[in-house]
Amino acid sequence: MGSFSVLHWLILGLIGYGLVQIFVSKGGKEMYCKTCGHSGKSINHTPGSFLIEIALWICFIVPGVIYSLWRMSARKAACSKCGSVDLVPPDSPVAVAAKRQLG
Repeated sequence: MGSFSVLHWLILGLIGYGLVQIFVSKGGKEMYCKTCGHSGKSINHTPGSFLIEIALWICFIVPGVIYSLWRMSARKAACSKCGSVDLVPPDSPVAVAAKRQLG
């Protein structure tokens, strides 16, 4: 194995996991947005900035790992139309009542 330490393997694993999550997660399930009233597939919303993440990885390994883990763990489903994270299943009482009220 040579000079490849456990930290290097951890870093490569996190990068690989992040790439897999980016390319595999195409879209979510059918949801109803309480903000705009849109019914459709949700998208994944990752908070933070990719550029800040890259800068932290280049300059400092530990803050880069922490920031990357936070971004991956804070992902949420968001409305594909307005970007709101205030979503409910389309068959929930809130969505049914809102659809009835709209017409």
